[in-house]
Amino acid sequence: MKKKILILIACLFAVFTYTLTAQTPQEESVEFNKKMVNAVSLEIPDLDVATVTSAMEKFMENNGLKKTGMKGFNAYLNQPFAKLSTQNLDMYTTVISKGKKKNAKTYVYFLLSKGNENFVSSQENASEIMNVKTLLLEFLEFTGQYALEQKIACINDNITQLEKEKSKIEKSGEKIEKKKDKIDKDMKKNEDELKKKNEEISKAKTQLEQLKSQSKK
Repeated sequence: MKKKILILIACLFAVFTYTLTAQTPQEESVEFNKKMVNAVSLEIPDLDVATVTSAMEKFMENNGLKKTGMKGFNAYLNQPFAKLSTQNLDMYTTVISKGKKKNAKTYVYFLLSKGNENFVSSQENASEIMNVKTLLLEFLEFTGQYALEQKIACINDNITQLEKEKSKIEKSGEKIEKKKDKIDKDMKKNEDELKKKNEEISKAKTQLEQLKSQSKK
């Protein structure tokens, strides 16, 4: 029970500590298939890698894109995405934690390719990179709502679990009450039987004394 309460507190704390601070997407290099390639990155404040990864998967799914898993990245291969380009694209996303554990920051990376791992940069196509930056800002806003929904789901799950535990306690109490009723009945029966035996013993002793008194005469 103590553990469940701590989980509930953690969920509530996470809801109120999430802040959507101003962030700016940056164009930088990231390692992909053992080589450094161009990407656009954005810090996602106050959320861990697992949550941001899950949020990005949901965000891309909501935009009609289907992922293919690969080591270190989610790939969205040869798919149309009108928010970025009129052409089919290969897109890759990954989420990385930077810094020491206590002060670690979470970053999402978005890689855009026209196929054959020919990654786009602002030098070649500034408009598409700008579209990626705009998309990541949209994603940043999405993470706020996504995180809130996750915390709500977390609290709902916790309440459901607590309700189940409460039901078990109530059923246990009903069983104890039934046992108590049986014990009370057994105690009453025992008391009645004991009273009856005491009366029989008293009656027998009276008879004995009467017989003893007759023998003395």
